[in-house]
Amino acid sequence: MNKWLTGTVVLAVAGGTVWWQAGKQPAVDNNARAKRPPVVALAPAQPNRLPVVLTANGTVTALDRVEVKPQVSGVVSRVLVQEGSTVKAGALLVQLDDAAERAALARVQAQQASDAAQLNIAQRDLARGRDLFRQQFISQSALDALQGKVDSLQATLAADRAAVESARVSLRQKAIYAQVDGRVGAISLSPGTLVQPGMATPMLTLTRMSPVAVSFTLPEQQLQAVRQAQQAGPLKVVARSGNGAGQCHSGELTFIDSAVDSASGNVLLKARFDNAGSALWPGQFVNVALQAGRYEGAANLPVAALLTGPDGQFAYTVGADLKAQRVPLTLLAIQNERAIVRGIAPGLKVVVNGGQNVRPGEQVTLAPPRKQDASAAAKVGRREASGAAAEAGRAAGKAGQSLAECGPAISDKATRAGSTDASAPRAEGGQGQRAASGAP
Repeated sequence: MNKWLTGTVVLAVAGGTVWWQAGKQPAVDNNARAKRPPVVALAPAQPNRLPVVLTANGTVTALDRVEVKPQVSGVVSRVLVQEGSTVKAGALLVQLDDAAERAALARVQAQQASDAAQLNIAQRDLARGRDLFRQQFISQSALDALQGKVDSLQATLAADRAAVESARVSLRQKAIYAQVDGRVGAISLSPGTLVQPGMATPMLTLTRMSPVAVSFTLPEQQLQAVRQAQQAGPLKVVARSGNGAGQCHSGELTFIDSAVDSASGNVLLKARFDNAGSALWPGQFVNVALQAGRYEGAANLPVAALLTGPDGQFAYTVGADLKAQRVPLTLLAIQNERAIVRGIAPGLKVVVNGGQNVRPGEQVTLAPPRKQDASAAAKVGRREASGAAAEAGRAAGKAGQSLAECGPAISDKATRAGSTDASAPRAEGGQGQRAASGAP
């Protein structure tokens, strides 16, 4: 009996030991797994050479748009243009019935000729009177009467000339000419229509199609950057129609309004476009990109490296000791899948993949480089070997060319202006999208 009891106790103790060890083993494995350094991918922060590109929605406006209305009442006798035709300044557009004005002009011209003839006779009488006065055949009062008649007829002739000019003005008002080069809009009349001054609907509209202006607004916070960049020279503006998918056009900033709209906090700007071929249409909405210099003292890094926390944007840097350090950043812009920031020195390695698993001061493990990453690193080495000055020149040239050629569609958060840094690795995974969504 005692042997049986002793054996039962021994088996119970052995089973408890096995159960305790079986329950403890997964916990040990989990702790060991939790202590493994997170695997991350790194990329260097680059000196920023991307331009400051400000984007907005704009409206194409004509530099000249004339609503043609009559200055005098009359009946339309001829319409000499068609809807949609292009005319030059000085071309006859509409002819009103001018028979009465022609008759009035002929009448005053006849009166002018009659008064001129009488003045001619009076001047000859005055010449003879002066001869007779010198010979003392007439008195001074008779000579004065002759002189007075000449003076009166000269005044009458001046009034006749004014009447003739007035009749010619009235006659010219019956013929309506184009004041500017432009395209004829809708015509709201036909021969036989009675028109008069003050009519609500114009007879037709005349719109200058080339050059044109594009009006757009920018927040007042961006006004200082635009004004500073304008001091260095004319600023280039790119407009693109078709919801950012149409043809691109290059123009120049010509106007900044003298006051900020206190209601909206925006300032009005205008750019002039040559508009060869009339590709931009007055009243059309376009996407606008304005290059306003460069960000000074900034760096750019892959947008995937940018993280957002309670205190704002930050990134993790990794040094030679493979320890992650949290670096707060000031986000300036996001362009070409690159975040332009202040607060980090170019050349530091930042975490671009796996940053969500990293804690400040924690040891990390580097992910094995992929083939395309090795190729990008080789390009970085060749570029740095060629010299910073040469690289800056190439980047500036690419930026100007990209802006002139407009590039892909313009968007608010990823403007495709400026040069694409060939040495910058592309953002990986969904981390870049989360960072971009937190950008101001």
